[in-house]
Amino acid sequence: MNTEPRTSQWDVIVVGGGVAGTTAAISAARNGASTLLIEKDACLGGTLTTCLVGPMMTFHSATEQVIRGLPQEIVDRLIELGASPGHVLDTSGYVATVTPFDAETLKLVAERMVREAGAEILYHTLLTAATVAGPSSRGGAGRTLTATHRGTITELQAKVVIDATGDADVAARAGAPSDLGRPEDGLVQPVSLMFRVTGWDKESFTTYAIAHPDVLRLSRHGAEPYKTQPLIAVAGFSDVLREEMAAGHLGDLQREHVLFFNTHRPDEVTVNMSRVTAVNPLDAHSLTEAEVRAREQVFAIMDFLRRRIPGFRHARIAAVGSRVGVRESRRIIGDVVLTGDDIRRGRSWPDVIARSAYPIDIHAPTGRKDEALDEYGDDFVSQGTTYQIPYRALLPRDTEHLLVAGRCISTTAEAHGATRVSPTCMATGQAAGTAAALAVHAGVTPRRIDIKDLQHTLRHQGADLG
Repeated sequence: MNTEPRTSQWDVIVVGGGVAGTTAAISAARNGASTLLIEKDACLGGTLTTCLVGPMMTFHSATEQVIRGLPQEIVDRLIELGASPGHVLDTSGYVATVTPFDAETLKLVAERMVREAGAEILYHTLLTAATVAGPSSRGGAGRTLTATHRGTITELQAKVVIDATGDADVAARAGAPSDLGRPEDGLVQPVSLMFRVTGWDKESFTTYAIAHPDVLRLSRHGAEPYKTQPLIAVAGFSDVLREEMAAGHLGDLQREHVLFFNTHRPDEVTVNMSRVTAVNPLDAHSLTEAEVRAREQVFAIMDFLRRRIPGFRHARIAAVGSRVGVRESRRIIGDVVLTGDDIRRGRSWPDVIARSAYPIDIHAPTGRKDEALDEYGDDFVSQGTTYQIPYRALLPRDTEHLLVAGRCISTTAEAHGATRVSPTCMATGQAAGTAAALAVHAGVTPRRIDIKDLQHTLRHQGADLG
């Protein structure tokens, strides 16, 4: 069976098959562009599938749904297959809703939707070089990607390239400027290794939680949802966790509270507790050390959960992420740099291409002494604040024919704490794919498209731009 792409020349090439790259590829193809999606792993979905990051959070502010369109279509497809309940109340009180899902089914849904749109997928392919600053003609000259797959070096040409790598790998190789980490020391947020647990006894946990609500961080509805909601999110048990860390039972872990979420099954939870700081996400040696430390943490955490947290006595680890989840890496410097103040003020932009309501959520880069970085948290969410993302944050400076989507869009380190999550990444992916197709059809670079045309098209496709 021939596994080579049918051509080496495309209208649009999307690099990175996470949720941002997936929505970008679907959008570009649906809007009539010949599209290739290349991915280094063997499935789509990125951290949501390979790293077991979940649930998706959040599609809503305290008062309304702000992310719709293609991201919602993906959720709807999961619901149809019994792989998600859709959006449910976040019983931990951090955001308005969370969206549990089955990671294996998400892989299937993402592949189906990309292929149904007419795009092609090329797995096991690693980008090694990129030139995207060529002339603005309709041809492919100057927009060349060099990729390696199974030992074969291939040159691929496109009229527009979308960087959805999460690490801004294409932009960096093309010479676009970028930032890494916070301004004072360049440190990024810690990485975490997620794991999925089965055999969790929800009934015994909820009985305890209802009787002892003071040990939990709760939503404005209090403990009542624990009585009625089949799927829950849990944050709390801070005192117990501190005891265990002080006793040395959790190794080098520094964490503020126990945190876990139901998947789409009541007896299954995803645990988000491991944390490795001072990691350089662009360095293989640093990431390797992080993988080793995080794996030790996972098994120490599981032992702690069985001993100290209700419902886990007979639970077991069903799966561990194939690699650590990276919260923060390179961020491009775009035509606009979204700031923390823009987020907090709910700033509007004339070139808006997406909305979000996720708060500024910064995991302490050096440990618990930086907890003040989480100061915006619940109060910010309860106000129902929403903010817009401008198209110019998807355009790297000093390059043409290149767009970015996902967590490497143009923000400050502070604003990145809000924009890095999966629903927002999917929304920017839809915008980037649509913009790329419009640029191809108009014979211009992405920087020269008609923004009103882009906004009209996005709204027609169900996106909520406010």
